Amino acid sequence: MITNQLTTAIASKLTQHFPNIPIHLTTGTISPNPDAKGIIYRLLSAQLIRERSDRFVQSHAFEIRWLEANDIPATLPDELFEALETIDVEGTPYRATELRWETESDTARMLVYYTIRTTKVSESAATIQQLEQRPTALKATRE
Repeated sequence: MITNQLTTAIASKLTQHFPNIPIHLTTGTISPNPDAKGIIYRLLSAQLIRERSDRFVQSHAFEIRWLEANDIPATLPDELFEALETIDVEGTPYRATELRWETESDTARMLVYYTIRTTKVSESAATIQQLEQRPTALKATRE
């Protein structure tokens, strides 16, 4: 489940880069408590597209919001870019294909997109076995 792994990796990176700021995962629409502080993030969309019979493209879009609309640190966009540009999922680094900082209705948010290409691994074919051939004597019979 790459979606769950990406979500966990984002939480890990945000916690690493912002150790003293509460990080919250949410699902559905974001309507946090007006007194809430910190960063809230959620998965906006996930798609799996087949390119060929054995090759797929997975696209994931995440939204990260700063909850204190009246107190947005000036360095926040740069820090989020740095934190989320590359994330590590079980030892494999994934680079964001797009990072976009927006302010909408006095709410600051970053949109982060990750695109992952995967290939279905075919089952290995049975190895060719060597046949052993033994000479046999044929007897001729008369009828």
